[in-house]
Amino acid sequence: MTVQDPQLFTDAFRAALTDAEFATLLKERDFSLQFVLTGGSGTAFLLDSDGVHDGAPRPASLRLEVRPEALHLILLGRLGVTRAIIDRSLVAKGPVPRVRQLADLLPPLGRAYAQLAPAPSGA
Repeated sequence: MTVQDPQLFTDAFRAALTDAEFATLLKERDFSLQFVLTGGSGTAFLLDSDGVHDGAPRPASLRLEVRPEALHLILLGRLGVTRAIIDRSLVAKGPVPRVRQLADLLPPLGRAYAQLAPAPSGA
């Protein structure tokens, strides 16, 4: 799988939900994230405490429009959310307090993603 494949992200996010603390955090905060992968794929999926869902079956707490390459780097900790927003490779739509909560959610997502992400070229 390449970083262009939306399945890589959905698989990683499903894996993150096996972390009980992460799933509880989503549930307690009634938090959901809609990811819209831009740059050609137009794929959208929703992450909440119940799982990863295709499209947008209900409104999300936060909508993230992001290029797959940028999401890859964000999840690996190589690109900060603020920098991604400034560079326009990430658009976050939702209340500012919800955007701030990403700081608590990204580490478990990143750990799960790192287990599945392709190795860098030349490694």
